Amino acid sequence: MDKDKIITISAPGRICLFGEHQDYFGLPVISAAVNLRIRIKGTGNKDRALKIEMPDIGEKEVIKLSTKNFTPEKERDYLRSCLTVLTRYGYKFDQGYDCIIESSIPIGKGVSSSSAMVAAWIKFLLTISKSKKVVSEEELAELAYQAEVKEFNEPGGMQDHYCASLGGLLYIDSGSDGDSVKKTEAIRLKIKLNGFVIGDSLVQKDTKGVLNRIKTNVYSAVEKIREEYRAFDFRKTQIEEIKKFLGKLPEEPRLKLEATFMTRDLTREVKGFIDKGEVYDVSFGRWLDKQHSILRDGLQISTKKIEELIHTAKSAGALGCKINGSGGGGCFLAFAPGKENEVIEAIEQADGKGHRVSIDRGVAVEGENDASS
Repeated sequence: MDKDKIITISAPGRICLFGEHQDYFGLPVISAAVNLRIRIKGTGNKDRALKIEMPDIGEKEVIKLSTKNFTPEKERDYLRSCLTVLTRYGYKFDQGYDCIIESSIPIGKGVSSSSAMVAAWIKFLLTISKSKKVVSEEELAELAYQAEVKEFNEPGGMQDHYCASLGGLLYIDSGSDGDSVKKTEAIRLKIKLNGFVIGDSLVQKDTKGVLNRIKTNVYSAVEKIREEYRAFDFRKTQIEEIKKFLGKLPEEPRLKLEATFMTRDLTREVKGFIDKGEVYDVSFGRWLDKQHSILRDGLQISTKKIEELIHTAKSAGALGCKINGSGGGGCFLAFAPGKENEVIEAIEQADGKGHRVSIDRGVAVEGENDASS
C-alpha cells in the first residue's frame, strides 16, 4: 500500500493573448500558461477515501473509493467528474489520500483557475491509479476537457486545458476547414515575452452566461447567413464576402459575428509576425489594444471598472491591455515591460489587485516521496 506516500502536483493559470472566445468555434488562439499555480498535496491514508480540503473556498469533500460510483453531486463537481471520466477509460483507484488543494490563481476571474484545478486533479489521479499507462500532455488536456466541459454540457473550448497541460506560449487550433472537427493542434511559439501584469477588477463574472450569449448570437447569425450563402465557412469566409447579408441581421448577432471574424484575422496576423520573428514591444502592445477594442465594442464583454483600470494601467506605462477570459468582470491583461511595478501600484490605488506574471511550465509532479523518508 502507499499509506504515508506524499504526492504534490501543480498546474498553471493562463492568459489569452489573442483569440478570446474563438476556440469553441474551432478557431485558433494564442495563449500562455503563467506562474500563478494551483497545487494539490496528497498524503496516503488507510481509509480508501479521497479526503479533500480546499481552504481557499472553505470547502471539504470526502469521496469513498469503495463505491465505484463517482457521479457528480452538484454543478461543476469537477472532483467527481474527473474520476468519472478516468474510470470510463478503465482506470482504477483503491488507495485513499488526504488532499489539500490551494491556489494562487484568482478564482473565477478569467485566469482559468477551474481548468488548472481539473488538469492538476487528473494528473494526481493518474499518478495514484493502478495503471502504468503513459499519458501524453495532449491526452491529459483532452481528459481535462472532457471532465470540465463535456461532462456538464458546458459551452467552453479547449485552450485552458492545453495551456494547463502543456504550459508555455502556445498557438492552439482546434478546428479544420469546412467546420469539420480535427484533433486539436498546439504549437509552441518560439518567442520570449516578458512584462505581463494581471489586473483583477475584484468583480466576479458569469462565465457560463457570457459564453452562452456569445455562442447563441454568433450561431444565430451564421444560420441566417447560410440560408442565402451556403459557402459560409468559419475559417475561410471573409467579412467582405458576407457584408450584404450582415446588414440584414439584428444588431447583436451582427456585432458578435463581425467581432469573431476580426479576432480570427488578428490572431492569424500576429501568428505570422511571430513566425517571422518580427515582434517588438510597441507593436505587441498595439495588437493587444486592438484585440481589446474588438472584445469591448463587438462582443461587448468589458465593464466600466475594467475600462477604468485599463486607462489607469496605460497611464502608468502599459503598452497595451486587453480583457482576459470570458469578460463581464474578472481580470484584464497589461503588457508593461520595465513598468510592471508602476502598473501594479496604479491598479491597486484604483481599487483593483495587480499580479506580476511570467510564462510558466504546464502541469507538473513537484514531489512524490514517502512521508517517513
